[in-house]
Amino acid sequence: MSSEIKYMAAAYSRASKDDINSDTIENQIDMIHNHIKSMPDICIISVRKDKGYSGVNFLRPHFEKMMEDIKAGKINCVIVKDLSRLGRNYLEVGELIDIIFPLYNVRLIAVNDNYDSIRPRNDLDDILLPIKNLINEYALRDSSKKIRSSLDNKRMNGEFVNAFAPYGYKRDENNKHRLVIDDYAETVVRNIFRMKIEGLSMQKIAVMLNEAGELSPADYKERATNYKSTFKKKERASWTAASVRRILANPVYTGVLIQGRHTTPNYKVKKKIARPESDWHVILDSHEPIISQLEFEILSGLLKQDNRAANNANDIYPLSGFVYCADCGDSMIRQRSQKWVYLVCASSRKKGGCTSHCIQVQKLESAVLEFIKQQIKLSINIEESSEIARILSSKKKIDEANLNTQLIDRKNEIKSCEIFRSSLYEDYKREIISKEDFVKFGKYYKDRITQLTAAVEKLREDAGLLMSKDSPYMQWLQHITGFENVSKLNRYIVVVLIERIEVFSGKRILIKLRYQDKPVTVQGMPGSLIAGRAGAEDA
Repeated sequence: MSSEIKYMAAAYSRASKDDINSDTIENQIDMIHNHIKSMPDICIISVRKDKGYSGVNFLRPHFEKMMEDIKAGKINCVIVKDLSRLGRNYLEVGELIDIIFPLYNVRLIAVNDNYDSIRPRNDLDDILLPIKNLINEYALRDSSKKIRSSLDNKRMNGEFVNAFAPYGYKRDENNKHRLVIDDYAETVVRNIFRMKIEGLSMQKIAVMLNEAGELSPADYKERATNYKSTFKKKERASWTAASVRRILANPVYTGVLIQGRHTTPNYKVKKKIARPESDWHVILDSHEPIISQLEFEILSGLLKQDNRAANNANDIYPLSGFVYCADCGDSMIRQRSQKWVYLVCASSRKKGGCTSHCIQVQKLESAVLEFIKQQIKLSINIEESSEIARILSSKKKIDEANLNTQLIDRKNEIKSCEIFRSSLYEDYKREIISKEDFVKFGKYYKDRITQLTAAVEKLREDAGLLMSKDSPYMQWLQHITGFENVSKLNRYIVVVLIERIEVFSGKRILIKLRYQDKPVTVQGMPGSLIAGRAGAEDA
């Protein structure tokens, strides 16, 4: 090493996601090398490259490594293309230049800004340097506002803008803002919903998926996108009850796209905060569903129920979480005698609670099974009933083309209102409108969006959704007729067909079916049915 060399330098380069194409890392490094060709006292001993990192703060891996070298005495010179590559935070960059680097006797060279810290600074330098840093920060702020506005517009238009597609989907190869089904992951999602409906706990589902060797969502994302998590502690991640629950509770699998649930306070603060639900961007029928709306609604109810399995059992009881006391509304719990297993009101054990009426589990399950068989017989030829004939005849008279036109008009007006609403703040800041007008028009557009959203839902109903083959009611009919040869009560049948069972004192039971309270009651399918008495020997 030449005795003339005084400075052990780090060539530092940075490019944000927006800069990568226009201001490459390699171009910055080439410029630095060319600049020091005539500076024999400097030797570059390390090259640091932070690719895809914003200049809003110093939380960048290669910048942190460079600072470690400085503190260890390995580096005493830092060279950058310009000060904006060092960072765009006015205060932090100023502290770095005026305090931290001088503290460690580090020379700073910014090539394009013609800045070299070993040159004496005059009064003009003291003025211009902070101004340059301030301009760099303003550029970051302006860029952040444009990106936020662009993302919001894309969300309003139903375009998928998140970094990664949810498990079960992938980006369309021809349109990266559109979700399409991932065939492999779709099968796993369907199996998760099926296993939960059949009565398996989320922990048991996770265990079965791990035993089957199915890749967890985190590992599958790595394989599908080459993404590498910096927080991964194990070589391979496992399915957990929490990961299963996230899938079961995510409406994206019904074709609904929900974006904008979280935001950040500003371009400097990256900690996410929750947005109010009214500010979410919700697009119905955004992509092909994996799970029907009926199945999702059923699962949403199940996740709120007490569905505990018996000790040392993998599956839960067929009626677990569905049986309630008709007198007090509390759940019925299992209690075993020497000969039988009973369901008793949970509050009967409390002082001053409900009466201790009970019903034998075997008798109750038999009564429920017979009731379901009756409903299946009534449903097999349901299209021949006079009520269905009347409904279908009435449905044909609906002017579907006119309704669809109205639906499109309402949706377009909602998008327009959302765009106008999002631009109000910019108009206010530019003093195009007054504060009073900002508040007044903001309230108007918010109220109008609420009205139009309600109108869209009404139009959907008028379009005949009730009797559509994709409606929850028709899906329910398909489910019940699919159990034509049922001979034994199981969890799947109960979950799909039954909403609630109430037990009265005297062992009278009330069975309520799903979608019993819809506007149309099909002949032979009453809203609720008293399903007879269990034997007197149950008491």
